[in-house]
Parts: sequence; C-alpha cells; structure tokens
Amino acid sequence: MINLSDKLLLKSFFLMMLMTVSCIDPIDFDVPAGLANSIVLQGRVVKGDPSFVELGVSRLFDFSPESRQPVSVRKVTFFDDNNNEMLLETRTPGSYKQILDNTTPIQATIGTGYRIRVETFDNRIYESQSDILATSGRPVSLDVAVTQVLVPDSRGNFEPEDQIKLSIDSDIENSGSGGIYWEVNTVYRVTDDGINDPDGIEKTCYLNKTANVNQIYVLDPGDLAGGKVEDFELTVTPLDFRFGEGLYYEVRQYSLSQGAFKYWNSINILSEREGNMFDGPVGEIPTNFENINDPEDAIFGYFFAAQEDIIRKRVDAELASTARTLCPSPNPCFAGPGGNCICGLCCDCLIDPSATLIKPAYWID
Repeated sequence: MINLSDKLLLKSFFLMMLMTVSCIDPIDFDVPAGLANSIVLQGRVVKGDPSFVELGVSRLFDFSPESRQPVSVRKVTFFDDNNNEMLLETRTPGSYKQILDNTTPIQATIGTGYRIRVETFDNRIYESQSDILATSGRPVSLDVAVTQVLVPDSRGNFEPEDQIKLSIDSDIENSGSGGIYWEVNTVYRVTDDGINDPDGIEKTCYLNKTANVNQIYVLDPGDLAGGKVEDFELTVTPLDFRFGEGLYYEVRQYSLSQGAFKYWNSINILSEREGNMFDGPVGEIPTNFENINDPEDAIFGYFFAAQEDIIRKRVDAELASTARTLCPSPNPCFAGPGGNCICGLCCDCLIDPSATLIKPAYWID
C-alpha cells in the first residue's frame, strides 16, 4: 500500500473516473478530455506503532499501461501546524514513506494538523489543506463464524457454500471525528515444496494480504447509539488455501476527520454502485488538494491524519477444517525450460512481495 493498501490506490483511481456518473448511467472507463495528465495523490500521516507518513503518486487510472506506471515528482514536503517541515525521500518512484519518531522534525501528535506539498517536474505545485489528527475509539473484539453464501456453479446455478464471516465490536470516539475507517488484512502461512532451493529444503512463509480488494469499510458514528459498534460485519472470505495452514485476520481502525470521512465514504458509495435505479445518489469525489498556481487544475486524492489501533483474531482450525493447504501442489510441480518453476508459491513462497520467513510475534500455533 503505498500501504493503504494497493487495493485502496487502485480502487481510488478506478472510482475517481466515475465522479460524474448519474445514478442509472452505465459506467464509462475513459478519462474525460482534459484530464489525461491528471495525477492522483493518496496519502496519510498515522499515529501508531510505529507512526509514519506516506504518499503515493500515480496517474489518473484509465486501465491503459501508461496509467499503471507510478509518477516521479521533483519534491515532496511534509508540514505540521507548528511550522515544522521535512522532505520525504523515495526509493520507489511514486511512493514516499517515512517513520516518525523523536528523531524526526515532525511527530504524529493528537490535535495537530498536517499537510503535504508535491512539486512536479512540469512545475505544478499541489498542496493539501491541513487535516487534524483526532483521538480514536478502540476496537474491542473480533468474531469469526461460518456463514453460508450462494455462489454460482459451473452450470450457472447458485449453490450454498460455507465461508468465514468476520465481525467487529468497537468503542467509537464521536467528538471531533467524522467517521471510522477500517483496513482488513489476512495474515496466513504457506509452506512451499522447496523446488527452488538448491538442497530441496522447504520454507514456511507468512504472507500479509488485503482480505477483499473490492471492499471499503467506513462507518458514520452518527448512525450509532451509545458510541459503540456491535457485531458489525466487515468481510466474508471463501474457505480457500489461505486457511489451510492457519490464518489471522488483522484489522486496523482509524478515526477520520469530517473531510476525510466524506472522501472515503464517497468512494465507498461508488464502489457499491451497480448502474441501476436502486443505486444511491452520488456526487463529485471530494479532495483536499489544490494546485496553488492554478485552482482550476483537476487533482484527485486526499491527504489525511488518523490514529491507528490494531486488533487481530486467529481463525480456529475447527472452523476451517475443510480448507486444503496450497502445497504440495495437486498438479505435477517441476522446473520447466530455463529452470522456471510453474507452481508459484509452492516453488518458492518468498516470491510474494509480502512474504517473510519470520513468524509474527503474535502468531500462536
């Protein structure tokens, strides 16, 4: 994501193109005339463990190969409301991230406002409005249970299938907060077949992935009574290989400012649209960025500040007893011409960018 995750960037790029679609119009994937050079700025400053600031820069996503490429910029400067500033460096074009601690000019502090400025190589200067880091309620518990979902079979008929439902209970801080936003990841284990290892030794990897790339999780605290969330369904996950060797759900909860909530809620509304008369009303996606030399220049994205709280839950083996392991591969797994193995993670589980051989500290077998 930028670890928003990659899901959020792709969904943001996809949905921002739909900002003028009426409630029953078909979706048009073309970038409107005059927006071909527009960029998307997606970033945040987070108070957590550790605290950090990050920004992703990309073109307006129109499914062309060019739009999938990150955008390099001349300079990225991060500010707080106490007149402190720091430059953000990058090792990957279009992606900026910096840990914030007592050695950096800026720390993540409750009640402080933060903004960011981006200077492009074609001399455009984009600056966000200040977003204030608010206090957050804390997640209380996660619950997992088996639920039945109707899924299509090979003949186009729908059959019930057991899947895992994840729900959350949480305390919500209403004062100064515009809404709640959750990121939901799965952390699971895969043991490969050792095919790419010179000695044929198997490796056990731990992978951290977005639970569902097609979902955004937001909630308006004004819809709640008593400042509590109870049994709020976050996601439903098929019982696939991810559960075969053990799986944790990892939920990150953020308390958003009113402006940031409007942004993510607008994207959420668009993500649920099906192009029919029952879709909810939709308007332009808000942004807190502006080209300081050309206010008419179209810019997309948001920079927000939030406190992060993390809660995890392991799925009991009994609930996932029908899930098979990914490896050994059910098909013959071998190194083909040029020595390339054809079985993905079963060849080498470290080929996934999120994979690590280090067992998470919270993982209990």
